[in-house]
Amino acid sequence: MIFTQLIQTNLRTKQLGKNIEYYSRLDSTNTEAWELVKENNNHGTIIITENQTNGKGQKNKIWEMVPGKSLVFSLILSKNYPVDRSGLISLSASLALNESLNKRGLEAKLKWPNDLFVEGKKIGGILCETKMDNSSIKTMVIGVGVNVNESISEHDENIQKKLTTMFEVSKHPHQRELIVAEFINSFELFLNTLFVEPNQIIEAWLDKCMHLNEKILFLQNEKILEGIFCGLDDNGFAKIEIDNKVKSFSSINLI
Repeated sequence: MIFTQLIQTNLRTKQLGKNIEYYSRLDSTNTEAWELVKENNNHGTIIITENQTNGKGQKNKIWEMVPGKSLVFSLILSKNYPVDRSGLISLSASLALNESLNKRGLEAKLKWPNDLFVEGKKIGGILCETKMDNSSIKTMVIGVGVNVNESISEHDENIQKKLTTMFEVSKHPHQRELIVAEFINSFELFLNTLFVEPNQIIEAWLDKCMHLNEKILFLQNEKILEGIFCGLDDNGFAKIEIDNKVKSFSSINLI
């Protein structure tokens, strides 16, 4: 069971994580987050569950979890951030999760748009869903999924060769509450940084990137495209070369 009190005890934030909504079972923490957004202003609210039955992943895939062992949660941002900061917020989420895993003793690499890999296998991912209002971000929901205390064999056999878990790498279990708390702590610091020193976020992300100047597949407008990942532009969007032309692409999913 997830103990929300333990998460809050380890928070050092000024805004994020002050409210935590816990559910024993949910279709999707992101879907529930958007339902809460309809009700009132929930900036910084965390939605977390032990058993997510229809989680959202990148490329319209399902994010699979092992109940009671994996970690899934969502964070609501309901401040009006400038649109040109959306890419940096997405990068910040990846960096924050990377820092959280690092504090648990794991060295992860980042794959655009928002996947984390350890020893060449996927261990976690982030999905950023956004509602825009003119020139600003009205609301963003950041969904996080991490393979924590399960064994690889507990996942569907069709994906076992492509993934790993924190338990498999470190050979010991981890407190999921601490992973959440450290993510929220780091993420709030990154949010502050992106308005002051945005280049720090870009440089930090590229330092952890596992596929710079290599071919990647990504989803854009319901189509899977292939191109060479050339880096990030000043807004944190991916620079990808397709047919000898470099274009910028966002990792944000508009709702």
